Amino acid sequence: MRVLAGLLCMAALSAADGAAQGADFELEPAGSSLRFTAIQQGAKFESHFENFTAQVHFDPAQPEAGRITAQINLGSVDTGNPERDEVVAGGDWFNLAQWPEATFTANRIAREGEGYVAKGSLKLRDTTAPVTFRFRWTPETAGQPARLVGSASLERLAFGIGQGQWRDTSYVGNAVDVQADIRLRPVIGSVNSVINKGKTPNAR
Repeated sequence: MRVLAGLLCMAALSAADGAAQGADFELEPAGSSLRFTAIQQGAKFESHFENFTAQVHFDPAQPEAGRITAQINLGSVDTGNPERDEVVAGGDWFNLAQWPEATFTANRIAREGEGYVAKGSLKLRDTTAPVTFRFRWTPETAGQPARLVGSASLERLAFGIGQGQWRDTSYVGNAVDVQADIRLRPVIGSVNSVINKGKTPNAR
């Protein structure tokens, strides 16, 4: 009887460990996108980042145990206008020479209505500020990766984006809306297997 109980306990622990492993995901580049919209001279323009990574630990049954981390290569921005891309890369905006990457981390996730809300922080330039990211989750199915679709609203000046004359919000608005549509695959092996959107995977 004790042997049977021990075997059942080991099986339960093994199942729990497998469930925890199954809740770790990394970016599946195909179909994933990270976009933002802003206002310039009263007109909305859309932009996107070509290169970013994402790591997600999530179980819909236990969202409070979840976490999200994303790194964005700011130099991969495409605003749809080469001249604007050059300005955004400069010292008054992203200042890529000093801060080439932005990082979002969230360790507080809760259910909200039919979706979830993740409260975390975004490090952009030399500033780290709170960001609330609301999303919906679609579990993986046979042949289809998991999918996380969400959005967040930021104020660029809170991160020092737009120095000098660019602090005038009558030309470029302060509000920035971020939209993420992320496909995610289960992590297999090391977290170093994470690859960049827009990059060719390293051989492993």
